[in-house]
Amino acid sequence: MFASISRSWEFAKMSYHLLWAHKRLLVFPCISSVAALAVSASFILPLWQTGALAEWAEFMDQQAASQGNAVMWVIVFLFYFCNYFVIAFFNTGLIASVLSIINGNGASVSYGISFAVKRLPQILDWSFVAAFVGVLLKAIEKSNKKAGAIVSAILGSAWTALAYFVVPVIVLDGVGPIKAFKRSAQTLKTTWGTALVGNFSLGFFSFLVMLPVVLLVVVLFGMAVAAESVVVTAFAGAVAVLAIALACAATSAADVVFKAYLYTYATGRSIPEDVDTTAFGDAFRARK
Repeated sequence: MFASISRSWEFAKMSYHLLWAHKRLLVFPCISSVAALAVSASFILPLWQTGALAEWAEFMDQQAASQGNAVMWVIVFLFYFCNYFVIAFFNTGLIASVLSIINGNGASVSYGISFAVKRLPQILDWSFVAAFVGVLLKAIEKSNKKAGAIVSAILGSAWTALAYFVVPVIVLDGVGPIKAFKRSAQTLKTTWGTALVGNFSLGFFSFLVMLPVVLLVVVLFGMAVAAESVVVTAFAGAVAVLAIALACAATSAADVVFKAYLYTYATGRSIPEDVDTTAFGDAFRARK
């Protein structure tokens, strides 16, 4: 446990240190979040206007047994596709920028966006595959209320693990989704073994980042309640939203930065001398 915490601390330090030195990288998760909200709105509003929102909510509910109709399955696929595309596109830009920085070059936001545009065919293909797998897992989940959910969760975890490096592969190699998935799985197998268990986490440090933000929000709204002022309440709400958005952007970006570092190590590429790589070998461990 303490060894895992120590590794996580080292990973968090290198990830947040790079973000602190290159704060413009936070723009990627911020734009990604706004785009994801826009995607959700583009689906929810038409469903609400047509009166199908309740059916959609029931269909997406993991506890509901509703299988839905063909149209609902198409909507789910399109929803997954758009969301995966948004995530993959901006993560591609972020990882491209991080890798450029790791290699000793500067990287602006425009560089990352333009790089993602160059990889647009691969990102679209991967989004299609990921959406197809997502729908398949949803179908398995709904096939049986208990067993289906368990099988879907197991297969989903395996898929997530094996696809861990797909975006870095797309960034560096520019290959299609099948080759990217195979190289991602092979990288994990070659570097850390065939039976993989997550042996690191940035989750605890994400909690530490969010903790002062939560305390700030509580204090602000406490002041607003005490002041009984609409202006103070509006100000507190605006500051709270901004603080939470920045904290979420930082934790999200840190995860992507760490993935870029880890893939650079796994593929034998050069890592800056000031980065301690001793913990990388234990980032995953083989199950005995």
